[in-house]
Amino acid sequence: MVRHPLYAGLIALSLGWACLWASARGAALALAQVLFLDAKARREERWLREKFPDYGQYAARVRRLIPWIY
Repeated sequence: MVRHPLYAGLIALSLGWACLWASARGAALALAQVLFLDAKARREERWLREKFPDYGQYAARVRRLIPWIY
């Protein structure tokens, strides 16, 4: 469903906690985490493309963090 399920789970958890506690600070931290983990995933994917020639085809079929969207 997604290429980075652990990152997607961490993002969902942090956004959920921010909503549960109605915390603007928590939402800001969750957004910062989204940006950080997305950048980390992009860097890891560059390495995977170098090591595995077919990774580009896999990446074209499977979304990065949000199923069917992103």
